[in-house]
Amino acid sequence: MELPVQQFRTKGEQGFLDMFAAARGALPGADDPFVAGLRNKAIETYARLGLPHRRIEAWKYTDLRALLGDVHPLIRAVGLPVGAGDVRRALGPSLAELPAFHLFMVEGELRADLSDLAALREAGVEALSLAAALEKPSTWLKQALGAINPRPDDSVLALNSALMTGGVVLRVGEAVTLDKPIHIVHLDGTGEPASIFTRSLVVAEPSSAATLIESHASLGRLRGLQRNAVIELRIGAKAAIDHIKIEREGEDAVHLATALVEIGADARYNAFQFSTGGALVRSQTFARFAGEGSSLDISGAFLMRGRQHCDTTLLVEHAVPRCTSRELFKAVLDGEAHGVFQGKIIVAPDAQKTDGKQMAQALLLSETAEFDSKPELEIFADDVACGHGSTSGQIDEELLFYLEARGIPKDEARALLIQAFIGDAIDRVAREDVREALSRASAEWLGVAAE
Repeated sequence: MELPVQQFRTKGEQGFLDMFAAARGALPGADDPFVAGLRNKAIETYARLGLPHRRIEAWKYTDLRALLGDVHPLIRAVGLPVGAGDVRRALGPSLAELPAFHLFMVEGELRADLSDLAALREAGVEALSLAAALEKPSTWLKQALGAINPRPDDSVLALNSALMTGGVVLRVGEAVTLDKPIHIVHLDGTGEPASIFTRSLVVAEPSSAATLIESHASLGRLRGLQRNAVIELRIGAKAAIDHIKIEREGEDAVHLATALVEIGADARYNAFQFSTGGALVRSQTFARFAGEGSSLDISGAFLMRGRQHCDTTLLVEHAVPRCTSRELFKAVLDGEAHGVFQGKIIVAPDAQKTDGKQMAQALLLSETAEFDSKPELEIFADDVACGHGSTSGQIDEELLFYLEARGIPKDEARALLIQAFIGDAIDRVAREDVREALSRASAEWLGVAAE
């Protein structure tokens, strides 16, 4: 296979091509024509596009070509021992103790010995590792993998398609309602700096309902993690999915995450993103309404300090009539942290009766923190109700003085105001136990920041 000629490639760009060339024969599904074809097409796309840079509008605030100078080798899963104490330290007590069906991804590999695969199957969910699924892909896997709201011009996604090694494949059966969440826990490894490429596929059959939690956390042993994680979600007619993503990786981690979402008729998709870790975090969501009468709510909060960089980018496509979308993101930035929010709503010509709104708000705790916000609307229909907004500012000194005047110490008063600020977003999470866990996680961050 000859790769397209590019006049100039950076060291990082070439590093990923070399990684694929060295690993391709050992990647899961290497001998399957469908999987091999998917990988070859993806690496050709990446070779043509290269890493995204600031001249690409969607990446103007996160120049990956400049930021990724060195590429770490693919991680080698070594069956790292993981105990309850490790999970508790990585996730924090509130998340670790949350009742759920657990699926543990350690060093990018699904650990059946730690996971609740049998319990999920008994509950009506088909569950297996991505690696196993790629070795003998089923008909429905071939119809879904790489086909859910595809983005042919995204090189980060193309890299994942070429190098995906770990992940889970879930199919929630028709009319199945789960009484507790599915919690996919991604834990890094140990040893030298490494890259992890995970791909998860979730298909919710018609009239099913489930809560999905993705946690990305650090065991504190691996330095220099570079993670590229993709999740594809196909939500059938009248199905309901609540999707919570939590990112708490090491302070030097690079975290690139993509969610591809397709929403059927009369279905519901509620998502929440929470991030406090990583040196460079980019979370992008591409959601598309494929059936009428559906709703979407994507909200989130990211809390950054030091020189952390967090970029949240959303694209919601109203391709059919009578659908509703809501987006609300809160950023808390301290030190020299840099936050980015890019939200775009596209309303197709036939998508009449669309109702779409988005809001991004930032709280700047220092003079050197920075927040860039770029809300956009592209409307090609005339019977719609759409709007967007963005605000940024500092803590209200009058409110702070009010609390102090009533005997509340300044640091505690400050923390209360910050938690109230992000609480508007957290309150959109449906499950009370998950809301409480997120509130405690934000309190942990505030405790560290106040020291």
